[in-house]
Amino acid sequence: MINRNALRTALTAGLGNGFATITGLADGQYVALAVLSVSGGTYGGAIELGRQRLLGTVLGSILLLIGYECLHTLPLAVGLAITLGCLRLLGGLLGLKVGYKVGGMIVVMGWLVHEGNLATWIPLRFFWTALGVLLTLLSLRLFWPARGISLCFNRYADLFRDLHHTYLTLAARLNPSEAAAGSTFSSYRQLRATLQNARSQRPALLQELGNQPSRHPATLLLNSLDASASRLVTMVRGMERAVPTTHDPQLVARLHRAEADLLNCMAQRLLLWEEQLRVPLVLSRPPLQPLQAPQSWVDLGSELNDPVANSAALDRLERIATRLLICRQAEQAIRDGEASWRAIMARN
Repeated sequence: MINRNALRTALTAGLGNGFATITGLADGQYVALAVLSVSGGTYGGAIELGRQRLLGTVLGSILLLIGYECLHTLPLAVGLAITLGCLRLLGGLLGLKVGYKVGGMIVVMGWLVHEGNLATWIPLRFFWTALGVLLTLLSLRLFWPARGISLCFNRYADLFRDLHHTYLTLAARLNPSEAAAGSTFSSYRQLRATLQNARSQRPALLQELGNQPSRHPATLLLNSLDASASRLVTMVRGMERAVPTTHDPQLVARLHRAEADLLNCMAQRLLLWEEQLRVPLVLSRPPLQPLQAPQSWVDLGSELNDPVANSAALDRLERIATRLLICRQAEQAIRDGEASWRAIMARN
């Protein structure tokens, strides 16, 4: 099945080829090649790929002209090797990652195929490449826009959805009668991979935000969400290590219930985060009301002072204390994240 990205790319390449055919200029195939090379992702990603391709084209063309003029008397392999080596060196200094490949193709093709018409082939090659990049950027902006900002927020929304299900499962495991209900559980490794995937989308976003992207509200909000997400994911790792105990005294069972209540409360809060982040706006609004911890969790201090707790084994008490501390840190991560979220939105 053809998706929107493939259809948009095909239409853009067809438009470029049609224009090339109408003009009658040579080497029009390079416009479609540029479209296919640049239109692989979001608008911000296309900006970076287009920049790389244009810079590689310019650098390769300059080195081709200089190398062919100065080194054509040398053996072909030697002249090409020196020119390509210079391209790789200068490309690295300019920060080219994929652009030097384009420059290398220009050097090789110009030297071997177009050595007799470099004065016309190089300008045409640059013109068609620039046109292909421009058409791609316009199509990504106007037709079914693929914006990095939406993609980034949706990736973090996916993470908070997974955390929602995981926290529900952790809560269910504290009640043996409900343990089987925790069917959807993402391990720490899976959650960490989802977090890394969300982070990988941020370079494309920064390209879209123009000058000083680090000060843009979207960047500030993503930084805050990332910090909270990292703490919440780490909490799952701690919970995996501190497995809940069973057959404990009644007081310890009440501590487990308080912990489960908080986990369920945080799970519902993270579901609300997901819903807010999927709202099709430039910046999502935070939840209107602050997080309200369940009463059983609020009353936990008096429960811990009950001397009956001493009837439980020491290793079990240590495990419970560890889990309660981790839960408190997760609760604080949500509170800190929402406080930062509100502060960012209040300034904009």
